[in-house]
Amino acid sequence: MAKATRVVCRDDLVSTVAQSTDLTKENARKAIHAVLEGILLLLEQAAYVRLANFGVFSLKETKERAGINPKTQEPITVPAGCRIGFKVSKVWKDEMLARRREQAKEKVKVTPKVKPAGKPTGKPAAKGKKR
Repeated sequence: MAKATRVVCRDDLVSTVAQSTDLTKENARKAIHAVLEGILLLLEQAAYVRLANFGVFSLKETKERAGINPKTQEPITVPAGCRIGFKVSKVWKDEMLARRREQAKEKVKVTPKVKPAGKPTGKPAAKGKKR
């Protein structure tokens, strides 16, 4: 069963960047927009953008192919185009997994099991010898 997650949008990213950098939300929005536009511009030029310890963006050409219109079930030709791919770096992935493990440990607090001192047998305990 898939875990329900909240969708994070650009405004959430803007708020997070603004808080962590002491920028206004407008300046954070401009900075994020500039970074994303820069990545797209570099992809157009080089078809490959590598950000150390984060990941690799790549531009992949797709060929023209046959498809089916889902409404009418008629065969159509899907034109050639391009796709943007992203592969996360091993360093970033390992860091994210470590953070997830720490969060899981904090959620699950392990309480030690306490053993009872002695099992009651139903008989009163002997206090000592009678003389």
